[in-house]
Amino acid sequence: MVLDKRRAHLLSIIQRSTEPIPTKDLISKMNMSQRTIYYDLDQINHWLTTQKIDPIKSIHGKGLFLSTESKSKLVVYQDQSFEDWQYQLSKPERDILIKAKILLEEQDASMQRFMDLTSMSRGTISKVLKSIKQEFSKAGLQLYYQKGSGYRLNGPEDAKRTMLSNILATIFSRPDWLNVRNEVHKMIQPDAATWSQETDQRRLVREILFEAEKELGLTLTDEMVEILSLQILMIMKRIELKEYIFVPNEEKQVLQQTESYKAALHITNKLKEFKRVTFPDDEICFITMNLLGSKVQHDNFNRYTEQELSGLKEVIHQMIDDFQLYSCVVFDDRNGLEENLISHIKPTYYRLKYELQIANDLAGSIQQTYPDIFHLTKRVMRHLELYVGKTVPDEEVAYITLHFGGWLTKEKKKVETKFKALIVCENGIGTSNMLRTQLENLIAGLNVITTISMREYRTNEYKADVIFSTNYIKEKETPVVHVPAILTNLEKERVIQQMNELFDAKQPEQNMTDHLMDMIKQHATIHQEDALKRELVHLLEQNTPRIKELRKPMLNELLTEQTIQLKDSVTSWEEAIKVASQPLVDQQSIRSEYVEAMISNVKELGPYIVIAPNIAIPHARPETGVEQLGMSFLRLKEPVYFSEKEKHRAQLIIVLAAIDNQTHLKALAQLTELLSNEENVEQLLTASDRKTVIELINQTIEV
Repeated sequence: MVLDKRRAHLLSIIQRSTEPIPTKDLISKMNMSQRTIYYDLDQINHWLTTQKIDPIKSIHGKGLFLSTESKSKLVVYQDQSFEDWQYQLSKPERDILIKAKILLEEQDASMQRFMDLTSMSRGTISKVLKSIKQEFSKAGLQLYYQKGSGYRLNGPEDAKRTMLSNILATIFSRPDWLNVRNEVHKMIQPDAATWSQETDQRRLVREILFEAEKELGLTLTDEMVEILSLQILMIMKRIELKEYIFVPNEEKQVLQQTESYKAALHITNKLKEFKRVTFPDDEICFITMNLLGSKVQHDNFNRYTEQELSGLKEVIHQMIDDFQLYSCVVFDDRNGLEENLISHIKPTYYRLKYELQIANDLAGSIQQTYPDIFHLTKRVMRHLELYVGKTVPDEEVAYITLHFGGWLTKEKKKVETKFKALIVCENGIGTSNMLRTQLENLIAGLNVITTISMREYRTNEYKADVIFSTNYIKEKETPVVHVPAILTNLEKERVIQQMNELFDAKQPEQNMTDHLMDMIKQHATIHQEDALKRELVHLLEQNTPRIKELRKPMLNELLTEQTIQLKDSVTSWEEAIKVASQPLVDQQSIRSEYVEAMISNVKELGPYIVIAPNIAIPHARPETGVEQLGMSFLRLKEPVYFSEKEKHRAQLIIVLAAIDNQTHLKALAQLTELLSNEENVEQLLTASDRKTVIELINQTIEV
């Protein structure tokens, strides 16, 4: 059986969706009846089963979805042998293909070629070109039509290169855009049929890049190797067309002092030797920029001079200081976090400096899964923004969120190691570490011995009981569990189920669904047994979740009538902490030792708890006397001084009693949102009753 175009299109919609997709959405997208959709789904699932791919599953109340493993297998399958795989290109895909065509194959940039490339009408293409023309114009490029020749582009080469780099980054940030990747690859390498069919030239560039890695003492992510390979092939094509980039002399001198310039020289000399391509120095510097901004899997900093790293180390030091201050936590392994962050901040700095776009298909799911950590990370990014003089985009913030998140979610627990695991992840250091902590906290006794790239996995031998991989790996002796880079609740359930199946000696004799089916059979005739069983599975999964997500209370659950106090004055800052803490002592959320610990911290460490003028957040470590999560609020009409300096006075004292590094983060993020508005602070300072404070809190949460 071979899927026809309609069913291939339906399957591609489900494959490309990051969330379960409701049936009604499929009916709308496909313009088909519900009955036809269900019939097609049965046919698709039959086809998937014959290909040894797990079928489409249905989650009651949410919709249809494919597991990460199935999606990975489909990508391999459609890339290698599924010639009839067809789906309708989305608008962003169509737009990017037309832009790539104009930039890479100007001689073929005609209306007819655009129509053939995207399967769109002339009228639709005209509208797209109008929008693209405006985008090019903003970048300093002029798109115009030349009769008899087609569309042409005028403007500086550096603007064209930036646009091309952004196209590559966008394509690689969307793993499901395989058709687009194939087309762009063919534009750069005309003799390539598909992305998976590697040309001799691309293979050569990859091998030279691996040599450059050794010179630099680092390992690039698998994705970065692919992007750089295409980037270098693209540069060779531009040189062939005599389209050269210009780098100012001052910037060239800076670039020539870096280790990456030596690696770029190695790359260009090798290509000159094998391909007879001569690279002007400006082009070598352009390759240097891209190497400096590349994401890494591992980095050895012994080769870098102190001058290269000192500024960034100071930025990281300030970022961690602020993160600890804003999150009211202390990182136990601060040195480890600093080393971890420098591996990401260094290429981030160069990407910002040289306006290179990052490929980050995880940015949305990171913000959705870790909104509190993302919020805190965004606040501390100001130090990097001041250092580089540019705003840090959310895609970059999202990756750095993973570094902080990985360290926050590390639990100090002594558990006997039951399973040694290996993580194969191509997304870089931050993502690997977050996935590592998620898995170690999820599975008792799991010890991740190392995280590696797909390339390292293929070229080295590793001993482990289980492999977790974000890409499809064909299983050999060691069992493989395929996981997404960010684990959702649904994926956590699936991972636990697979681990139980792999390593539990005793399997349950009969699960709850089978038990219920047997009971129903005793008292009724079942006409559609499979359908009933599926519905029972969905019902039980919905009502008895196996994974309990960490519950993070809202600010208005912690600051209530009982924990808010309004007073005129107190005798000292010590008295202010004691008075502010009393509601939590009365509730038995904290013991008196915790109050003393907060006071001792200020005496020992200074007035670090004054986070802004008029605002102090006293706190201490959970083990010094916290019984349960709590927060209390004291407003004083007369300020207290935590030092002799005017900036260390406070009238709003908010005591935080955290039980770990995470549970309080949602409420704390909402509190900082409330206090970042000067009007809100003024209203809190002049509030005449608790009701006013509670109303302000509720307004902040609702926004």
